[in-house]
Amino acid sequence: MPRVPFFRPISKIVAPELLERAVGGDRLNLLLEFEERAAEFLNVPYVVAASSPATAIHLALCAIDMKRGDKMITSVNAHPAISQTIRHFDAEPCFVDIDADTFVMQREAIEQKLAQNRSKKLRGVFYSLAAGQSVELEKLYALAKKSEVLSVVEAFGAFGAPKELGDGAPDILVSSLLPIDTFEAAANAGVIATHNQRFAERARLFRSYAFNYGKIVGAPYAYDASDAGYDYQPSALDLAYALTVMPFYSRARAKRARTAAIYDETLSGLAHVKPPVKKGDHEYSAYIIKVDKNRDDFARALSSKGVDTRIHFVPLHLMSYYRAKYAIKITEFPRALSNYQHILSIPAFSDITEEEIGTVIAAVKEIDQNRAW
Repeated sequence: MPRVPFFRPISKIVAPELLERAVGGDRLNLLLEFEERAAEFLNVPYVVAASSPATAIHLALCAIDMKRGDKMITSVNAHPAISQTIRHFDAEPCFVDIDADTFVMQREAIEQKLAQNRSKKLRGVFYSLAAGQSVELEKLYALAKKSEVLSVVEAFGAFGAPKELGDGAPDILVSSLLPIDTFEAAANAGVIATHNQRFAERARLFRSYAFNYGKIVGAPYAYDASDAGYDYQPSALDLAYALTVMPFYSRARAKRARTAAIYDETLSGLAHVKPPVKKGDHEYSAYIIKVDKNRDDFARALSSKGVDTRIHFVPLHLMSYYRAKYAIKITEFPRALSNYQHILSIPAFSDITEEEIGTVIAAVKEIDQNRAW
């Protein structure tokens, strides 16, 4: 029986001319071209490409000069890459609960956390677009500015979201053309977008060992390391692949939205399954349903019918490291805990076929009706 995978890349090939440039040693020009085109697509003056979504997070925190003992407000329902990177600075992620419908940080919870943390060590709010849904972002940016902290937005799997990055933009946006937890893709690159020239310059500096070339007169090949940097430069193949898929990304977004609309219509009114609630612009990098009970059995039943699934996400306070490090009670974030017991992401990638959509719908309906789980 053919399986419906959870994810399939937008393209399985790299454009021949870009591949030739990649293997021919043209990485620098590919990098400049990608950053220029990404800046145009995102409507920002500065884009810095990184070797992966995770290294983009690291560079973003390097850009704001994150230090030991600093604090960053972030969602308890986000990819671990955010909090893990904060911890690698020996800084502290300050978790907040989520909205039960949209899965993003609840604004009231952010306000409360900001009120509780008057320390100068609080650097900002690291907001995560759950499945690519943008909710109350302008209010978040204003709230962060009023509290004199930075606003950082993670939009992995939602390249181009928020739709406009104009005057009301976050201090830094971290994005990717592919979902961060996708291992099926052959290549990927992280993206940092900002209106702040200093942040962009620092990110570029740390991306390449913090090397400065040409500081010695008459020796342009000589270099100096001005800080403890990293090798976070995207490979030529990563860049070639990113440039290959970028022209198709707007179409991919539209196809995901169409798939979500089909799911919304056909899965509404089921006895035990609820489609996602949309309260803002939504990229549908994941289509997250809620199963009233026995979610794991429901997922196993879908797998037996050839449909792969994922969970977005396991709340961080349930993970052994954070539970032990901060002595967090399981009940401390009730909405994230309750959601985790019910949520399940079904296939909704941009190149899913009509036949595959039909397979998913039929499987969900049959399992819902038969209650054999």
